[in-house]
Amino acid sequence: MFYQVIFLIAFLFTTFEIAHCDFWPAATADIMVNATILINASQLFDCNYTRYIPNPTILGSGNQKERQKAVFQLSDSATLQNCIIGAAAGTDGSADGVHCIGNGCTIINVWFEDVGEDAITFYGLNSSNIKYTVRGGGARNAVDKIFQFDGKGTAYIYDFWADTFARFLRHCGNCANQYERHSVLSNITAYNGTAGQFIAGVNFNYNDSATITGLKLGGASEHQVHACKRFTGVTTGEPVSNGTDADGKYCIYNPADITYL
Repeated sequence: MFYQVIFLIAFLFTTFEIAHCDFWPAATADIMVNATILINASQLFDCNYTRYIPNPTILGSGNQKERQKAVFQLSDSATLQNCIIGAAAGTDGSADGVHCIGNGCTIINVWFEDVGEDAITFYGLNSSNIKYTVRGGGARNAVDKIFQFDGKGTAYIYDFWADTFARFLRHCGNCANQYERHSVLSNITAYNGTAGQFIAGVNFNYNDSATITGLKLGGASEHQVHACKRFTGVTTGEPVSNGTDADGKYCIYNPADITYL
């Protein structure tokens, strides 16, 4: 009986470790990035799990200073996949991660070891029908946001994993030019979010929406992280919170659909 109990404990511990972090890919090589890598329209760039480390003296130190440079910039309908975005020793993170401009992008299995200013920023302005797709991947150690949505269109984020962050996704609350933005989040697993913060932040006065299904929250703060938070967005100053309940229009989710790990 004693050995059965020990075996069960070991099995549960191992299962938890696998579920929590053991799937994070190992880097096949390291490359120091001295200038933003530009991925042209409709181009596919496969990193083959190389770790790309931004040079902090050129791209930024990864702190919360605005307008740091991206490690990758994706133009119209470009695809980035199988990448690890690292950070130089002694810095605050990986500069400003990945930027999507133009007519959207696709990001598949991209992993951020130490998020800097943001991990991924959506900047497309070509039309209100822009589509950004993020599938798989993960991000760790975001002092503030993982996803920043400044442009137009709809962001689709599927099967993404996060650990230690303040805000998972924010539709820009105080950009000089504001737009209607929509996000669809499915099968998001998020550990150790900051209590009182959120998975998705939207601006109800610009008719934003976030649709969230299959959300899993873990860590000591799991019950204090809101699935969605509404704001009154502004073009100057700071946005004001307008509630966190599921309203069926701006914050679209079922509280019973949230799993606490």
